[in-house]
Amino acid sequence: MRLRSGSSILRVLAWVYAVGLVVWLTLGLLPVVVTGIGPAADAARSIAGSGGPLAGPAAELLAPAMPMTGLTGVTLLQYAFSALNLVLGVVLLVRCWDERVARLLAVGLLGTAATFNLPSHEAFRLIGSPWPISLLHFSFHIASGVCYLWAVMLFPDGRLPRRVGVSGRPLFAVALAVTVVVAAICWWSDFLLHPQFFVIFFGVLIPVAGVTMQTWRLREPVASAQDRRNARLLVGALLPALAVAALWAVAEALTLVGVGGVPVANLAAELPDLFPAVFAIVPVVLFVALVRYRIFGLDRLLSRVLVATVLLAATGLVYLAAVVTGGVLAADGPWWTVLVMAAAATALSWGWGLVRRQVNRIVFGQDLDPTAAMGTLISGLDLLSRADELDQVVDVVVRATRARRAQLFQARDGGWSRLAGRPPGGPADPDPTPGRCWPISYDGQPIGVLTIELGPGERLPGAQAALLADLADHAGLLLHNATLADHLQRQVRRLADRADQLRTIRRRMVRAQDRERFRLERNLHDGAQQTLVAAMIELRMAAGLAVPAGARTLTAIRESLRDAGRELHELAAGGLPAGLADGDLRRGLAVIARSAEQAGFAVTVSTDLPATGTGVGWSDAAVGIWFCCSEAVQNAIKHSGGQRISIRVSVQDGGIAGTVADDGRGMESAPGSFGGIRGLDDRVAALGGTITVRSAPDTGTTVHGFIPLGGDAGADRAVIGHA
Repeated sequence: MRLRSGSSILRVLAWVYAVGLVVWLTLGLLPVVVTGIGPAADAARSIAGSGGPLAGPAAELLAPAMPMTGLTGVTLLQYAFSALNLVLGVVLLVRCWDERVARLLAVGLLGTAATFNLPSHEAFRLIGSPWPISLLHFSFHIASGVCYLWAVMLFPDGRLPRRVGVSGRPLFAVALAVTVVVAAICWWSDFLLHPQFFVIFFGVLIPVAGVTMQTWRLREPVASAQDRRNARLLVGALLPALAVAALWAVAEALTLVGVGGVPVANLAAELPDLFPAVFAIVPVVLFVALVRYRIFGLDRLLSRVLVATVLLAATGLVYLAAVVTGGVLAADGPWWTVLVMAAAATALSWGWGLVRRQVNRIVFGQDLDPTAAMGTLISGLDLLSRADELDQVVDVVVRATRARRAQLFQARDGGWSRLAGRPPGGPADPDPTPGRCWPISYDGQPIGVLTIELGPGERLPGAQAALLADLADHAGLLLHNATLADHLQRQVRRLADRADQLRTIRRRMVRAQDRERFRLERNLHDGAQQTLVAAMIELRMAAGLAVPAGARTLTAIRESLRDAGRELHELAAGGLPAGLADGDLRRGLAVIARSAEQAGFAVTVSTDLPATGTGVGWSDAAVGIWFCCSEAVQNAIKHSGGQRISIRVSVQDGGIAGTVADDGRGMESAPGSFGGIRGLDDRVAALGGTITVRSAPDTGTTVHGFIPLGGDAGADRAVIGHA
C-alpha cells in the first residue's frame, strides 16, 4: 500500500511538472504575441501603466532590453521539438507509469521540451526571473539531465547490463553519486549563458553512456531478441546526435584557437540550432519501444536518418578541413575549397554503400534492410544462371535477416533435396518449426521449402518474417524454372548422346549392309547359282536319255529346284522363318528351338504373347526379339559347351522382352567381342531397345533383350550392358 501511495504521489508531481511545462512554453510565446497582436499589446500597456507587480514584466515585454529571437525558423523548430516531447511524455504518463524506464523517460521528455526552447529562456530572463519560475526553470534542467541519462542507460528493461558488475549497496552509492553530480551541473548551467553545455551533455555524454550500455546489452547471451532489437534501435537513434555534437566540438575548437576564420565560427554557432531536429529521433525510438506501438517503417526511417547524419557530419568535417588548410595553402582562395569538396564528393559516393551496410548492421542487425534486400535480389537475377539464382535467394536471406543459415529444399520422390544453402553445409532435411520454415509452391502445388537457422531464443521481427514470405513466394517460380532448366539440360545431353550413338550405328549399318550384300552374292554364287547351273546341265543331259532314266533325272532335278527355291526364299526373307512375317513369334521361336535340338541341346520355350501381334511397332519388335533369341541360341550352340537352353518371351512394360539362358561354361570377355551380339546391339538400339548380357565362368550365359512396341519409345535407355 505504501509503495502504491508513493507511486501515486510521484505521478501527481509529474502531472504538476507537465502543467508547469505548458506554462513555461506559453511564457516563451508572450514576446511574439505582445509585439505581433494589437489587443495583446494594448493589454500589456494597460498592465504596465497600472503600477502593480506585473507592471515591470509588462514594460519589458513592450520594450525588451535584450535582442529577442522572435518568430523565425529556429523558433518554429524548437517549438516543434518541445511539442513532440510534451506529447510523448504525456502519453507515457498515461499508459506506462508503472514501468521504471517509462517514468524516467516521461520526466526526461518533459524537461527536455523546456530545456531546448530558446524563446522561453529569453522571456524568463526578460521578465526578471521571479523565484517560482526560476524554481520551475532549474527543475526542468535537473529533471531533463538526470532522468534522460538514466533512461538511456536502463533501457529497455529497467536494469543495468550484467557487464557493469556492481550490485547492492555499491551500485546504489554509485547511482546516487552520478545523480548528484549531474543534478549539480544541470543546476549551474544556463541555456543562454552556457549553450555549449547542453550540446555536450545531450550530444556527447548521453549518447556515449547510452551506446556503451546498449552495446554491452547486445553482447549478453541471455538478452531476448526483442531487447536486442530495441537496443540496436536506440544505438542508431543516439549516433546522429553524437555525430552532430562531434562536428560542433571540432568547429568550436578551431574557433577557440583562431583557425578557419568566419566560416568555421559561423558553423560552430549554427550547429546547436540543428541539434533539436537531430535529437528528436531519440524520444521517438524510446517511446515506440516502451509503448509497443508498431509504427510502420520506423527502422527504415531511422536507417535513412542515420545515413544522412553520417554523411552530413563527414561533409562538415571535410568542409572544416578545406577551410583550415585553405587559409594556409591557398591564401583563403575559394578554388581550394571547391577542389577539396569535389574530391570529398567523389569519396563519399564511393563510401555510400559502406556507410549503408554499417548503418544497417546497427539498426537491423544485418547488411541489408528489407527493401534493399528485394532490390538486390531483383537486380542480381538478370545476371545469373538458374542454379545461381537459388544461391542468390539464400544469400539475400542471410544478409537481410538475423538468420545464421538459410537453405532451400526441393520436394523430390517423397523426400527432400537440398538445392542451395548459405553458409555451406547444414542439416540434410528441413526444420519444420513454425517461424523457421516457409513453404514454396508453384501454381498451387508445393514444390519445396525455405528454412532458416536462428540463434538460441531468437525470433524474427515481423518485417523480416514478411520478407521471407515474399522471398518464398518468389522462389516458387525460380525453383520451378530451375527444375525445368535442369530437366531440359538432361534431355539435351541425352539427345546429344543419342545423336552420337545413331551416327555410330549408321556407320555400322552401312558396313553391315556391305557385308550382307557380299554374303548374299557369295551365297547365291556358292548355293542357288550352283544348284541352278547343275540343273541346267542335267536338263541337257536328260534330253538324250531314255524315258525311265530321263524320268529319274527329272525327278532329281525337281528336288534340286525345290531346294534352290527354298534357299532363295530364305535369302529374300533375310534369314527369317516364313511364319514370322505374319507376326507369329511362336512359330519363329519353334524353328530356333528345333535348330538347337538338332545340335543336341535340350530346349525349353515359354511364351506369354497375344494370339496375334497388335499395336504400333509389333512387327518390328517381334523381328528384333526373334533376332536376339536366334543369335543368343547360335552363340550357345557354338561357344557354350552346355546341354540345356531355355527361351522365355513375354509382353511387359509396353514392349516385348526375350531371355535366352544356357548352362555352359560362360565367358570372361565383354559381350562386344562377339560379332553376333554387336550386330544385335545395332539392330536393337535402332528400335530403342536394350540388351543385357550376364555371364561368368562356369555359370552359363544369359542374354536379355527388350524392345518397346512404340519403336523409339525407349531411346533414352542404355543400348547394351554387361553384368
